Formats: sequence, structure tokens, C-alpha cells
Amino acid sequence: MSDLQKNYDDEIDLLNLIETVWNGKWKIALFMIVGIFIAFGYNIIKVNSFIATTEIRPITTFEEDKYLLFNQSLKKIDKGSRYGPKKETSTIFEITDESLLNQYVEEIEEGNLLEVGIEKLKLIKYSFDDQKAYTEKVKKFASEILILKPQNIDGKEKGDKILYHTIKGEYSDIKKWKELLVFIDVEINKKVKDIITNRFETIMSVQKQNRDFEIEDLNTQIANIKQDYEETMKNKVAFLVEQASIARKLDIKKNIIQPQTVINTTDLAMTNLKIEGNPFYLRGYEAIEEEIRLIDTRKNKTAFMPDLFKLEELKRDLEQDKTLQRANDLFANTPIKQDAFKATSVNISATDYDGSNKSILYYILAIILSGMIGVVYVLIANSFANRKKTIVTS
Repeated sequence: MSDLQKNYDDEIDLLNLIETVWNGKWKIALFMIVGIFIAFGYNIIKVNSFIATTEIRPITTFEEDKYLLFNQSLKKIDKGSRYGPKKETSTIFEITDESLLNQYVEEIEEGNLLEVGIEKLKLIKYSFDDQKAYTEKVKKFASEILILKPQNIDGKEKGDKILYHTIKGEYSDIKKWKELLVFIDVEINKKVKDIITNRFETIMSVQKQNRDFEIEDLNTQIANIKQDYEETMKNKVAFLVEQASIARKLDIKKNIIQPQTVINTTDLAMTNLKIEGNPFYLRGYEAIEEEIRLIDTRKNKTAFMPDLFKLEELKRDLEQDKTLQRANDLFANTPIKQDAFKATSVNISATDYDGSNKSILYYILAIILSGMIGVVYVLIANSFANRKKTIVTS
């Protein structure tokens, strides 16, 4: 057989195939309809999952400014003793968009609220037969919900930079997933609110306690100075009485000590020493008894306690300090003390659901596959029919 004849026979066979397929078009269409029904049933039975991504953004600058006055009210405290010559300061409490965001994310990562939400909203069907297995499923599902931190590198898929924290998880029911996000947002805001409130109250309590301790210490020092003064004067008067008695016995009425002799009476308060080699009674009993009288009738004793004024000044400053009271008042006016408090900005309605509907793909695949099966069936059926005719003819 020549090559031309062979090519001609092949062309005739190709036309026959096309004609056979065209003649069996209704059978092929029937196969495709059956495939569509199979895909439809599969879509009903199969649960299509999606990847949900929700951004967690910091609060706006406008919202952050509402904490400005409070941050300044209790931002600095003294470290170490307040009696020292040098005072150091450090920040002890400040509410910023970053601190609120970090606390919010930390509570999600901790995982307990996720598990509570999954159980409460029944995202996983409850199994009465095996409670332990159900609990493990809940824990596993919660652990697969990821908190992605901002990245400075380009993403592999979209080429975008991740600018904010995101909650990312896989599930099959958009409505229930939104309910979980709402539950998490509400509960974590409550928790962050309680944590910051408790932290503030603890700091206030510590600061008040420190202030009370300082006042108590100052009261002790003041009392000691007054007691020391009384003991010192008591001993001094006893010494002066003795010296006046000696001066009277010797009938020394006036001072007989040479004028150039310097007498330091302060050093004699607690001793019976002589003055520059001369006994104290040589001053004369008139001067000595007058000094005793002045000491006994002294009304303004604080003037003779040089360290007392400084301590009472420090005590007064502490008692009149309104820092803690003002901080409490300003804290009460922050968003934390309001019902609508938000630690972050989470737009749940803007959640991105990737791959939430693959049913169209299943229909397309069903049509293609069932059509191919229909074509094969038509060709095979036609081949058997032709063979049967040939046998009968023979």
C-alpha cells in the first residue's frame, strides 16, 4: 500500500470517528448531565474549607491621645531614698497603642479564650462518646489558629508586605467563624481592660504604701529628735543646777572668768568638763540660774532642733502631694473605664476568605471527565456494533 493510500485511509478513519461522536452526542450529553448531578451531590456532602485572615491594627492616634493626660500624671517616680542629694526617675506605667496591641495579641496567643469560644460556639461537633478526644480536637483546632506578626519582607504569594498582626485560621462556615472572631474580640478586650485596671490599682497601692511608709519613717525621726532634745535639756539642766549650787556656795554671783576666754556651752550639754581650764560655776549663779529658767519656760522648742524643720517639710510635702489622687481621677476618664473600650482596631467584616467556594471547579471537572467518558463509551459501543455487523454479513 502506498503512503498516499495510507494517509487517505487515516483521513477516512478520523472523519468516521467525528461522525460517530456526533451521532452519539445525546449519549455523551447524558453522561455529562450525570456528572453534573454527581458534582452537585458531592458539593452538598463535602464541606468546603477556607483560609480566613483578619488584621489586628493598633488604635488610631486620636484614640491614643485620650491617654496622654493620664500618662503624664503618673509617668515618673523617684527611685531610691528621697532624702538623698540625687533623684533618679523611671517610667512605671504608660498606656500606648503598642502596649495595648501587645497585651491583646498576648491574650490570643495564650489560647484559653480560643478554646472557650470554639466550645461555646460549637465550631467542632461535640462527641458524647469520647470527651477526651473532643477536648483534644478543640485544643488542636485552637493551636492551628495563628497570630502572624508584621514582616518586613515581601510575601511569597501576593508580594505584599504584612504591615499588621493578623489572625489566620482554616474553617468551613463563614458565619460561625465571624461569631468566633466577635467572641474573641469582645472577651479579650474585657480581659485587657481588667489586666490594665488591676495593674494600675496595684501600682497605686504600692505607691500609696511607699508614701505611708515614708511618712511613718519621718514621724519616727521627728519623734526621736524631740525625745533627744528633751533628754539633752534634762541632762543640761541637771548639770546647770549643780553648777549654780556650787556658785551660790562660793558666793560667785557674777562671771569671774577672763573676757578673752571663749566658752563653748554646746559642748557642755552632756558633760561636766571644765571650760578652757576653768570650772563652769565661775560664770556665777545669776547667769546659770537664768539659763535654767529660760530652758524650763521655753515654749518654742523646735527652734532649738535644727534637723526638725527639714523633716517636717518633707512630711508636709508627702501629705500634701496630690499625684496619686490626680492619677486616679485621670485614669477614670480614660477609655479603659468606658464600656466601649477597644485595645486594638479589628475590622471583622473586612476578613479575607481565601478558597471559600470550589464548587464551580468541581462542576467544570465533572463536565470534562463525564464528557470524556461519554466519548469513549460512544466509540467503544460503535466499534462493537460495527464488528457485529461484519460478523453477520460474513
